[in-house]
Amino acid sequence: MAGDVALVADIGRQSVRFGLTGGDAGMMPRDVRKYMTAEHPTFTSALVAYLSGVGMQEARLPSVLAVAGAVRGDLINLTGSRWYISLSGVEAVLRSRPRALNECAANALALTMLPVSAFTPLQGPTPRLVETGGNYLVIGTGTGLGVAALVTSNGRLGAIQTEAGHMSFAASTADERKFADHCTARGLPFDVETLLSAPGLLLAYEALSGGRKLDKPEDVTRNVGRDPVSTAVVRMFVEHLGSFAGDLALAYGAWDGVFLTGAIARALHPQLMDPGFRRRLEGKAAFRRQLSEVPVALVNRTDLELLGAAAALGNA
Repeated sequence: MAGDVALVADIGRQSVRFGLTGGDAGMMPRDVRKYMTAEHPTFTSALVAYLSGVGMQEARLPSVLAVAGAVRGDLINLTGSRWYISLSGVEAVLRSRPRALNECAANALALTMLPVSAFTPLQGPTPRLVETGGNYLVIGTGTGLGVAALVTSNGRLGAIQTEAGHMSFAASTADERKFADHCTARGLPFDVETLLSAPGLLLAYEALSGGRKLDKPEDVTRNVGRDPVSTAVVRMFVEHLGSFAGDLALAYGAWDGVFLTGAIARALHPQLMDPGFRRRLEGKAAFRRQLSEVPVALVNRTDLELLGAAAALGNA
C-alpha cells in the first residue's frame, strides 16, 4: 500500500510534527501535521493519531525520527518533556525499525537539501553550497541549544550528533562574570545553554538588572536600543555565541561554514551583524586568520528537522 513512502518526525519538547516522503512527490515532506505533547499522553498516541488521519494505519513505513534529546539505546528521553520514545514501540506501530537522530543533526543534514539562497550571510565571507568535501557546523538556538557537525568522511557527508550545548560556561567579560555569579548565587548548575537559549535571555536579564524578571524572551529581543539592560543582555548573548561558534569550528575543523538556526538566531539577525560576534568568533590566538575565512550564515527555514529526517532516509 505504502510503496516507497516513509514517515519523518520532528519530536520537540512541546510538540511533534509528522510528514510523509517518497512516492510521486519525492523526498520533500508532505501531509505535515502538528500535535501538542499536552494533548497526547505518549508519543505513540500522537503517532497513531497521525497515521489514522492520513489513512496509513495499516502501512509498513520506514521512518526517521528527529528527536530533541540524546539518542542512545532503545529508550530516548526527551529533554524537558514528559514524553519518551521507545524505538521498539514505534517499530510495533510502523512494522519497520525506525532510525532516530538528534534534532540538530537533522538540521545539519537538511543543509544538504538547500540552495545557497536559503542562507542569509552574516559578516565575513559569503556562504557556499553545502557539499561533500567540506566540514560544517550547525548551532541551533531556541528553547535549548543544539550543536551538530557535518563532516566529510570516506567521500560522504555525515552528521555528528553532539550535546555540546551542555559544555561548561566560560566567562570572559564583566557581564559574563556577573551572569555566572548570579547563577552560582542561586545554586543553578549552568552550562553554555543556560545563557544561549530562550530561557537564558530571561535569566541573563534577571542577572544584569539586579533581579528584575521578564515574562517572555521577546521582551528582551524587542527592546534592544530602548532598554539598556536588554541591550546589554543581547550583546552578551551574541558575543558569547560568537566565542562558542569559534571554539566549535576549531574542534570540528568546520572551515567551510558555520550555520545558525532557530528562532532566537533569526530574531537577533541585526545584532549578529555587529562586529562583536565576528570578533569573538575569530579571537582564537594562532587561528585568527583561518577563522576569518570561515563563512557564517543564518538559515531562514522552520522545517529543517523534517528536511533532515528526509535526507537521512535518502542516505540510508
